[in-house]
Parts: sequence; structure tokens; C-alpha cells
Amino acid sequence: MKHYEVVCAVIYNDKNEIFCTQRGPGRALAGKWEFPGGKVEMNETYEQTIIREIQEELDSLVEPLDYIGAFNYEYTNLDPFDDFSITLYAYKCKLLKGNLVLTEHINKKWASKEELLKLDFAPADKDLIKIYHPDNLDGDNDTIQEINREYDHLSKVFV
Repeated sequence: MKHYEVVCAVIYNDKNEIFCTQRGPGRALAGKWEFPGGKVEMNETYEQTIIREIQEELDSLVEPLDYIGAFNYEYTNLDPFDDFSITLYAYKCKLLKGNLVLTEHINKKWASKEELLKLDFAPADKDLIKIYHPDNLDGDNDTIQEINREYDHLSKVFV
């Protein structure tokens, strides 16, 4: 099974809403919501990847502020796509410049923490959402226990 290292940007606005994007057609997980980001390239740091991906996908500049955590997920039976796994590295980011213009996604939304539960997120991104609502999303106990162990640290990052 092919494995990818992927980063995502958790971008807040002044209303404490989080920016989300919806994946376009012709890609694995088409139509699912996600936190924007992408695959880490060779000799690239996670922070450099976030900056590059947001520039490419949203024509905007962000500054990675805080590392949130890493989330592992295996995607299987996504015909016609091959099975793959990812490690998703999440960072809280500040929007420095731009209007988050869609270039690859089909939709965007600023969502409250409660609204995140109503969107159909990709499974790996759901693990990140569990930080806010660990009792309201399905997930394995190991993932929830890991999130709960890190909650004190993460609650300082998510203001």
C-alpha cells in the first residue's frame, strides 16, 4: 500500500471559524470536505509544504503558527483508485495575504466548531475534528484515547 505524508492548514478567521474546502471531481474522496493542504515533496519541511500548497490551491499566503498533531488513516476500496495510507500533519495557520480563491476545490466554507460535525469530511480529517467533539464522531478507541491524552496541549493551540 502506498503511503503519503500530507499536511493541512487549520486557518481561523476573526469569528473563530475554521476554513474548509470540498474536494473536486476526478480525485480520490471527491466531494468530501477537508482542511486544505497536500502532499509533502522530497526535501521539503511540513511548514514549507503548507505554504506552497495554500499558494497553489488557494492563491493565498499563510504562516504556520503551531503544530497540532499527526493523524494516520488507511483508505481502501476507493475504486477506481488504489488503496493508500496517509499521515496527516495538522498546523494552525494564520492567513497573511489573499482571499483563499479556489483553484482545485469545488466549494469553500468558514465553519464553526459545531458546523464541522455537519460536513461530510474525509476520514483522516474527521480525526482532527474529534479534538473538538471526541464524543460525537465515530472512531476507534485508540484514536480517541490518543486525542484525549494530547487534549491539554491541543486546547492551548486551538484558542
